[in-house]
Amino acid sequence: MLAEPPGGETDPNIAAVVQNARAVLRAAGYEVVEIAPPRYEDAITTRAQLLAGDFASMLDQTLPIMGKNAVAFYTAAASIVPPLDAAAMSRVYATRQGVAREWSQFMAQYPLVLSPTWSQLPFEVGFDVASPDASRLTLGMFRPVVPANLLGLPSACVPAGRDDATGLPVGVLLTGRLRDDQCLDAAEVIEAHLGLKTPIDPV
Repeated sequence: MLAEPPGGETDPNIAAVVQNARAVLRAAGYEVVEIAPPRYEDAITTRAQLLAGDFASMLDQTLPIMGKNAVAFYTAAASIVPPLDAAAMSRVYATRQGVAREWSQFMAQYPLVLSPTWSQLPFEVGFDVASPDASRLTLGMFRPVVPANLLGLPSACVPAGRDDATGLPVGVLLTGRLRDDQCLDAAEVIEAHLGLKTPIDPV
């Protein structure tokens, strides 16, 4: 479990929901250890570099059909992770293999990773493209979902509570070692004890 993933800040209310999910899993017989997988921030950086390189290769085709907000978000992202040349992209793929190897070794001992889904509560519509700074902040919010995307690992996102101040739902993420059933089994345990009544009334 990592209630506050490396690489940025996590809202305390979201971290508390993850801690509650840990308690539920423990009560159900899971052994839960608070530990971060290896090279967590390397995984985030590597995924960003791969996306930047892939997107740059198609920029001539995609920019003309992108809306203003999408262009603004891409521009802000590109200012953080500029596109790489072919040689640099080859090195990034090598780095990905190294991260994948270390995660594979880690998950042989820890077959599930419990974390937030996003590190912050949902923002108001339009915040992510309101300014370059807002776009950069948004990129940091979804870092918990990035390792699974980089490494091709199965994940299950499940509601596990609400933020007391706003009433907004908060989910947790379970990432596994190529075992969808293990992710779903643990998600079912959490949802049975902490899940929300549905449908959720709009606030």
